[in-house]
Amino acid sequence: MIGQLLAYFLLCFHFVVLGFLIFGGFLAWRWPRVLLAHFPLVVWGVLSSVFPLDCPITAAENWARGIGGLPQYDRGFVETYLAGVVYDPDHVNHFRAAMALFVLAGWAGAWWCARRRAARRTPVPAGTGNGRISLR
Repeated sequence: MIGQLLAYFLLCFHFVVLGFLIFGGFLAWRWPRVLLAHFPLVVWGVLSSVFPLDCPITAAENWARGIGGLPQYDRGFVETYLAGVVYDPDHVNHFRAAMALFVLAGWAGAWWCARRRAARRTPVPAGTGNGRISLR
């Protein structure tokens, strides 16, 4: 029973991590420090897409499934739950490219938002004028 609950918790956690991998850059528009967690996750995502690396969450979920009497994955998490549902397995590279575009768009927006915040915080030196008329 505990193994099954842990397996289901890890399944949900896996979806959250995957969602954060794809959309975390957009969260950084509001909370820039999110990138401190997002960047290493993106590096992991790229490495695991290029090289045959085993995901530690999948390994933990398979362990929990094993002790809970549930069948273990014979493929990876993405191949089990997303291939054939979210994207055609024959077009996995198109799916990866689309996810990379989401990540890059999130980072570009975070960079733009950071520049805007920095510009608002930069004081205008006295005597240079800022184009505003003071009514005081």
